Amino acid sequence: MSQTALPCWTLIKASGLLEATAGAPLPVNDTGGEIGAFGDRQTGQLDSANADKAGIKRMGDLCERLNAEALEKSRRRAKPWWKRVF
Repeated sequence: MSQTALPCWTLIKASGLLEATAGAPLPVNDTGGEIGAFGDRQTGQLDSANADKAGIKRMGDLCERLNAEALEKSRRRAKPWWKRVF
């Protein structure tokens, strides 16, 4: 049995969620309504980007912590019964 934890951050990086989030497309017209709508879309993209990055960081940290706990638990169980008792 292997005693290594899963590479959490390798899996997360491969997912592409840490990549930059594209901005909203620029407005076609220079009207006030179009510029206002662009600002709303851009703010939505920023919110999405921030949520992705914050969430993925929490998931990565949790994954690493759970893997470390599982690895430690498996190492404790790998000892003979008399070493666990005494």
